[in-house]
Amino acid sequence: MAKYTQKEWLNELRNRFGKDTKNWAFVCPACGKVSTVQEFLDAGADVNDSYQSCIGRFAGKGSPKEGQDGCNWAAYGFFGTCGKGDTVISEDGKEIDVFAMAPKPHNEA
Repeated sequence: MAKYTQKEWLNELRNRFGKDTKNWAFVCPACGKVSTVQEFLDAGADVNDSYQSCIGRFAGKGSPKEGQDGCNWAAYGFFGTCGKGDTVISEDGKEIDVFAMAPKPHNEA
């Protein structure tokens, strides 16, 4: 679990996935589903949902289950990110639990 300032977090996302925010990807701490911001936009969700909610919340999925493609987990829920996420410190000093960034895509150096 990493802790970033908001500026550091945004810089790391750009370094890892590029400037196009639609390519940024996060890992659900409960089911392990990796989803991009574009997938959230395609599902009619807000871009800000991508780092705190599993895509399954927008596809009618329920509790995390093995082999399920997404679930209803959210970082702002009772169990947060289960120690598998990151923390972003906002400009006003508030700590926000977010899903961990997905690994850097394999096709990039």
